[in-house]
Amino acid sequence: MSQKLSLHGIFPALVTPFATDQSLDEDVLRGLVQHLAPNVNGFVVNGTTGDFPLLSAEERKRAIDIVVQAAPRHPVIAGTGAIGTREAIALTRDAEEAGARAVLVVAPYYLRPTPAGLYAHFAALAEAVPTMPIILYNFPQLVGQPIPVDVVRRLARSHKNIVGLKDTSGDMSYMQAVLRATANKSSVLVGRGNLVLPALTMGAVGAILAAANLVPETYQTLYQVIEEGDVPAAQMLQTALHPVTELIGRYGSLAVRAGLKLQGIDVGEPRLPLLMDNVPTADELAWLDDALSDLANF
Repeated sequence: MSQKLSLHGIFPALVTPFATDQSLDEDVLRGLVQHLAPNVNGFVVNGTTGDFPLLSAEERKRAIDIVVQAAPRHPVIAGTGAIGTREAIALTRDAEEAGARAVLVVAPYYLRPTPAGLYAHFAALAEAVPTMPIILYNFPQLVGQPIPVDVVRRLARSHKNIVGLKDTSGDMSYMQAVLRATANKSSVLVGRGNLVLPALTMGAVGAILAAANLVPETYQTLYQVIEEGDVPAAQMLQTALHPVTELIGRYGSLAVRAGLKLQGIDVGEPRLPLLMDNVPTADELAWLDDALSDLANF
């Protein structure tokens, strides 16, 4: 892995703020980054929580610009996944120009390429932008299939700029297999807020989390106590985080938008076809509000 990039710690997968006219709300994005910065180790922009398929290439590059400028001391990881390899290469070049320190690349969705096609896709990207560290992104629930462990192993061995994998599958056996297959070749980050404790104890080095938009300090404390080996404290924190991770698992970026609004940060309505129509429900919002208040006083 590049010595200039650390993937250790907590990285919020930023929500994308929208203004009332549905344009990118640059001021709110800048403010959100500055609000989170004291308690996180870096940022991910244009990821799943950022609803990246609903953004144009120009908007994705502009969002990277804003986050890089707002957090000059933090590494910024940019989501550059796309269905097509040429599009992913173009987005990765844009991210490099905008100052991203690494890219997070979800496997091509909808088309379900073969393992050989997946390898060729990521290999072509790594070769086209050899100076950019690449983090593979395994999210089979949205993509339609996992990145096979053997493909991850081969890529980590054949391309030095493929430096890690974010696993949002929730399959701990898969994560364990990747950790074993890529030992000392790449880093693994967990993408589920309810699995930070087991993932880090297994060997993951960090976490990229939607929930870190809402409770970054709690996750930073969780990371620190795990590093210190304080298992009882880590268990207590992971359990306390359950209501937040449960609702985000249920509603994704919509729950993050709702939670931020409860905290006084209005990131706007999502773009269609996403719609916040009693989602989360009133009862769920009350549950989330109570959980956020409890965590703020933890």
